[in-house]
Amino acid sequence: MKLFYYKIRAFVVTWLLRLLPRNAPVVYMGPGSALVLAEQVSVLGLRKVLIVTDNFLGSSGILDGIKQQLDNDGVAYAIFDGVLPDPAFDQVQAGEALLRTERCDAVVAVGGGSVLDAAKLIALLHNNPGDLQFFDGIQKSKNPGLPLFAIPTTAGTGSEITLASVITDPVTHRKVPVVDSKLIPGYVALDADIMKGMPPGITAATGMDALTHAVESYLSKASNASTELQAKAAIRLIFQHLTRAWHDGNDLKARDAMAVASFYAGSAFGRTSVGYVHGVAHQLGRVCHTPHGNANAMVLPEVLAAYGNCIHPRLADLAVLVGLGTETDPPSSLAQKFIQAIVDMRAEMELPLKPKGLQASDVPGIVEDALAEAGDLYPVPRYMSEAEITAIVRGLLPAN
Repeated sequence: MKLFYYKIRAFVVTWLLRLLPRNAPVVYMGPGSALVLAEQVSVLGLRKVLIVTDNFLGSSGILDGIKQQLDNDGVAYAIFDGVLPDPAFDQVQAGEALLRTERCDAVVAVGGGSVLDAAKLIALLHNNPGDLQFFDGIQKSKNPGLPLFAIPTTAGTGSEITLASVITDPVTHRKVPVVDSKLIPGYVALDADIMKGMPPGITAATGMDALTHAVESYLSKASNASTELQAKAAIRLIFQHLTRAWHDGNDLKARDAMAVASFYAGSAFGRTSVGYVHGVAHQLGRVCHTPHGNANAMVLPEVLAAYGNCIHPRLADLAVLVGLGTETDPPSSLAQKFIQAIVDMRAEMELPLKPKGLQASDVPGIVEDALAEAGDLYPVPRYMSEAEITAIVRGLLPAN
């Protein structure tokens, strides 16, 4: 009965994702594009903006050029730097309160996925006041948010192009997915210069997040020719450039390629959703506070292996795409080579393989919530059993 329910939900979600109206943002690319985006604030006639960021970025100097450009153009600004990793309701509410007090008429988000997710909800909440719990689900808002400018400082989440934000309920600690086409920023800068200072660990984790988005999108039952094109472009770029960016953070070509890959992957999964990798990773973030990119990396190869034969033809396509074999090779062999390449990439970048603090007593709850999340929200290639997900999660427990 539950499997039948999941299939009905997947059918509904698939068609909702395809039918949701969405606008394409104006995108500025290349080194220095963040300043070009900042210049557009005055061109559009906006008078005062709220810059949303985190405490580290707020004091790092990354904002200096953006603030100088706004000053030069006569645009006033206030700064909210209270966004934390895995942002919660109270941070969004505090940011919106400052926006209202300062009478800002737009939001400029500068940061990684947590900052972008919070900023998107701040802009939306301002014109749709109420309890953030109300937005849980799909297309719940009535009014467009304030104009939103997004400058990602990491290459991975794709939040600058998606119609989703994930926000944590501080009471239940549940990650609340908000899916609404009004969350898509209107203006985006993919600036490799800003990403140069990203530490190797964050480069690796966010890059694996982008890879997970692209692979899960390509495997989704909701995929189509357009999303497949974007997902494959992202996967090709990630295989070519992620480890380069990890080894040399000043490699602007690699940084630029990863920014584009993240954008493509975000655009793809914004229309197809994701799968069991995210279903498990979100619970690891909730229970163990594992950074999302790290959590995805911990289970991506394992989930792909668990899907089994049903995804071998699709993984074979990807293996050929990234040069791991030819179309004459058996699909099962190509699929295994693709999975192993991800394992090797994960090892090369020294990503952690197990979450800190995970206990055996946590496993049943993680499995239950991962199954429910995937069943309710994701058009996965095959619904997995409790035993299959349990095996994956138990594999994350520390060795005795």
